[in-house]
Amino acid sequence: MPISRAVALVRRHLLVLGLVFVLGVGGTAFELKQMPKQYTASATILIEPQRTQVSDLQAISPDPGDVASLVRTQIDILRSNRLVLGVVRSLDLVDNPEFHSRAGGLRGLLDRARHWASLGAGEVGPPRQDQREQLVAAILQGKIGFTNETRSSVLGVSVTTGNPRLSADIANAMARQFLDFKRNEKFAAMQRAHDWFQEQLGTLSEQVRAADLAAEAYRREHGLEEQPPDTGNTLTRTATTNRQQLDEISRQLTDVSRERALKEGQLAQAQAVMRGALPAAALPEVLSSASISQLLAQIAAVSGREAQLETAQGANNPELVATRAQFARLQARLQQEMANVAASLSTTVQAARAQEKSLRAQLDQLRAAVSDENSAEVGLQALQARARATRGIYESFLTRATQLANVAGIQEPDASLVSAAEPPLGPSSPKMMRMLGVSALLSLVLGVVVAVVIERLRPGFGVPEELETAVGLPMLAAMPRWGRAGRVRGDEARWKRSRPAITLEASFDMLRGQFRAMGETRPTVVMVTSALPREGKSVFAARLARNAARAGWRVMLVECDFRRPSIAAMFGLPPGPGLSQVLNGTLLGSEDAALHQPVSQLHVLPAGWVQGDPQELLASRRMEALLAAARERYDLVILDTPPVLPVPDALVLGARADATLMLVRWEKTPRAVVQDAVRILRESRARVMGTVMTRVNMRTAQIVGGRMSHALGYYDGYHTYAGGKARGVEPASSVSPR
Repeated sequence: MPISRAVALVRRHLLVLGLVFVLGVGGTAFELKQMPKQYTASATILIEPQRTQVSDLQAISPDPGDVASLVRTQIDILRSNRLVLGVVRSLDLVDNPEFHSRAGGLRGLLDRARHWASLGAGEVGPPRQDQREQLVAAILQGKIGFTNETRSSVLGVSVTTGNPRLSADIANAMARQFLDFKRNEKFAAMQRAHDWFQEQLGTLSEQVRAADLAAEAYRREHGLEEQPPDTGNTLTRTATTNRQQLDEISRQLTDVSRERALKEGQLAQAQAVMRGALPAAALPEVLSSASISQLLAQIAAVSGREAQLETAQGANNPELVATRAQFARLQARLQQEMANVAASLSTTVQAARAQEKSLRAQLDQLRAAVSDENSAEVGLQALQARARATRGIYESFLTRATQLANVAGIQEPDASLVSAAEPPLGPSSPKMMRMLGVSALLSLVLGVVVAVVIERLRPGFGVPEELETAVGLPMLAAMPRWGRAGRVRGDEARWKRSRPAITLEASFDMLRGQFRAMGETRPTVVMVTSALPREGKSVFAARLARNAARAGWRVMLVECDFRRPSIAAMFGLPPGPGLSQVLNGTLLGSEDAALHQPVSQLHVLPAGWVQGDPQELLASRRMEALLAAARERYDLVILDTPPVLPVPDALVLGARADATLMLVRWEKTPRAVVQDAVRILRESRARVMGTVMTRVNMRTAQIVGGRMSHALGYYDGYHTYAGGKARGVEPASSVSPR
């Protein structure tokens, strides 16, 4: 809904809005006066848990963590039945009138409890003291409230009662109960931790003793030497006899193996030299003895002499033969010496191999012994490590238990009272101004809703836009409500000077101007009809005829409503023949005998005495001939026909008329009725030119808004009729608009 439309709706139903507003605000004020005053007192508590460490991973007090979760937990504790019962007992609230006087208080609850308990059990006695305390605690829980800012550890505890002093006392009692509870809980937690430490220390002490005894027994069982004090390095240990012997044999075996390899190499070289695989110059050092050296020197000297003799004296020289014999003898002796040395080397190698084998056997035995010792030592170390770990846990628990005992008497509380509750100076409820403001707002909203409902319940159309959207036709004019003074006859002079008359004439001027603006296509025969009776169509037809005639048009008004004729009475015409007699052919003389001219340029043909079926009369050839003649003679022929829905008379004339005007009564004619009437006219080939709203309340229409409000609101000064003349304007001439 546009803002202007909403404002117009509010203005139109201002009385309804005012009534709803007065009733709403007045009722709220009266109800607030009847309500008892309530007083709220608040105490402020700081929630700040203090941790007491008992190990690196554990604390008696939990870590605060999420502040919201912590505060939520404290609120749940404050709401608990245990704390509330403590307040009830400490302040003796069971006999306090605050919990008895109101409906639904202790007495009502006691009566209900007595009734429930007596179902199927006969008469019961008064409730016990504990039952009364439970009932009062239940009532008190409904009077307690809590406040907390986001991510703040400050918690407000508020209590609302009818007594300011009682509210403060209960709030302070709640704070004290909560602080005592937190203090007792922390002391109990520390006591439980102390008892648990003592129990664990006793168990750990036995475990340490048992671990030490097991390690000592294992060492003795496996013949292990006592280890030196633990230095923290697990690689440091005392060397045993087997380990020392193993190290010594390992060194000896290494030396013997090296010596055996050396001798084997020398023996291999000697054997190679003896086989001739190596020259004598490559003789190893072990073969370089004094005798072998001398033999080698002699062999070299003899070999040189032999070569000299062979060169000087020839191959058959006796001295050469003797020299060669000497060389052979020296070679034999050299081989013999070398064989002796090689045999000695072979003996040495065999001895080294035997020694090496013996050492390897001893080494294997020692390794097996040392392996057994290592296995036993690993088991011993495991037992000793277990004993050390148990002892470490025992010492840690002992240290923490000592610390806990030292700080037990100096513990800080997990919560503290920031400010105690004081009796409030004024009531906290009912909040008069706030409630009245909310009531005023709700009353305005309700008033608007009621206005919208009333507007929606209206059956007809209130603004031109709605009518045009519903039927798909333009609205050509809006006729103000003319009342009794709007009839054609009567005190015309007085009525013409009234504002409704000015507005009405201006509306007809507007419609006539639209006809003239159509030029050559301007309709001559115009049928005026409506969907239902009492829409003002006959008065509209008469007024339109008067307006056009005053402007100089030749106008003929034909009353086609034989069932409820009214045109003759409007113009004050005497009874006589009319359209019915013309169509029946019973009129004596010319048709002009049935015409009346109440004003200049206007001829009126009333219905006359009805003879025959109205529908057949209007569908006759004489009616067609009458309309044809009227087109030639008049500038505007207005047909006042019956409503569309009650009778089909208008449908007969719809196709013969140049244009049809559908009259719709403002905010009265139902929407569906108008739509059905337009649909029926179109189906009967009637050329519906547009719609006209009749009997419009000018004041309300200007408030409602829309196009119509602008025209109705600005006629003054442009249409000031007085005695049939516009101010400063001469009467319209009788020149035909054609």
